[in-house]
Amino acid sequence: NTSQNCSESFSGVGTRVYVALIEDLETPGVWSEEFAGFEPDSFTFKAGKGFYELDIKKKSGKVTFESNPQGGGFNNVLTFVMNNNMDQMAYILRTINNVDTCWLVSDGKGGFYALYDPEFAPEVTSSGDTGDTPDSDRGITMTVTASPARYPFAKWNGTPTIASSDDAQG
Repeated sequence: NTSQNCSESFSGVGTRVYVALIEDLETPGVWSEEFAGFEPDSFTFKAGKGFYELDIKKKSGKVTFESNPQGGGFNNVLTFVMNNNMDQMAYILRTINNVDTCWLVSDGKGGFYALYDPEFAPEVTSSGDTGDTPDSDRGITMTVTASPARYPFAKWNGTPTIASSDDAQG
C-alpha cells in the first residue's frame, strides 16, 4: 500500500492550548540532557490540579523562536487567537494576566511544544476587540513568550494531566 509510505509534514499547531498555573505544579519541568526539551515525567501536579484546555481558532496558532545574544538562550513565542465564545472569558484572562503560567500546544506529531522555564515564568499578553460591525470578526489574541529558554521549539513528550472541572472556578 503506497499510502503507508507517505510522510506528511504539517505546519502550525492544533486547535487547543493547555495552560497550567505554576503554583499548581508538584514538580516543575526538568530540562532533558538527552533531547531539546523537558523530561517526559515533568509537569506533575498537586491533587486535583492540572492543565486547563483552551480552544483556539483554527489556523490561528504558531510557535516561533529567535536567539538571544551568545549564552542567552532563546525566546520561544506562542501566538494564537482564542475562541471568544467561551464562558467566563474575563475570569480566564484575569487569571492568566496575574499568575505565572506554563503552556503546551500540540506539535502535530504526538508531542507538545512547551512554553515554560523552571526559573523564568513566561510572559503573557492579550488584546482583543468586539469587531466593528455585526458581521465582523472578533477575537482575543494571546502571545506567550518564554524567555530565556534553553532550546528553540522546546518539546515535551508526556501526557498532560487535565485539571478537574471543579477547580475551573479558582
